[in-house]
Amino acid sequence: MNQQARERDEGHVIEALRRMRDGVEVPTVDPTREAALLSAFDARWARPRRGAGRLAWTGVLAASIVLTVALNWVVWTSATHPDDPTADPTGAVAGFVPWPGAQAWPPFESGEVMRVELPVSMLPALGLWPPSDVTIVEADIVIGQDGFARAVRLVP
Repeated sequence: MNQQARERDEGHVIEALRRMRDGVEVPTVDPTREAALLSAFDARWARPRRGAGRLAWTGVLAASIVLTVALNWVVWTSATHPDDPTADPTGAVAGFVPWPGAQAWPPFESGEVMRVELPVSMLPALGLWPPSDVTIVEADIVIGQDGFARAVRLVP
C-alpha cells in the first residue's frame, strides 16, 4: 500500500471517529443521581456474601495441607538422604562434585557416566581446580535420566 492510499484510509477513519463522537449524547452531571448510584454500590458491598465463610475455611484447609506436605517432605528427605556422602546418588565418595544448578532439576533417578575431554578454563566454573600444566583434562560426567549433567569428576 502506497503512502497516498494510507493517508486516504486514515482520513476516512478520522472522519468516522468524529461522526461517532458527535453522535454520542453525554448526560449532564446530576449530583443526586451520582450519590444514589454510589450508595447502591456501597450497600451491595456492605452485605455479607454467601459462601464467604466457606471460602475462608477452604483457604485454611488448603494452607494446612500444603504445610503438612512440605513438612513431611523435609522430614522424608532428611531421613532418606542424610549428610552421609555414601547416600549421594552421584557418587560423591568417588570424587564426583555436583554440577552447578543440578539441584534445581528433577530428582536423580538413573543415569550413565560419560568420559569427555574438557578445557581447563571450564573447570573453575564446576568447582574443580586443574593441574596448571595442561589445557585439556579428561572428566567423567554423570548424565541423569533427563539428559542433564548431574555431577562431574576429573579422571586421575
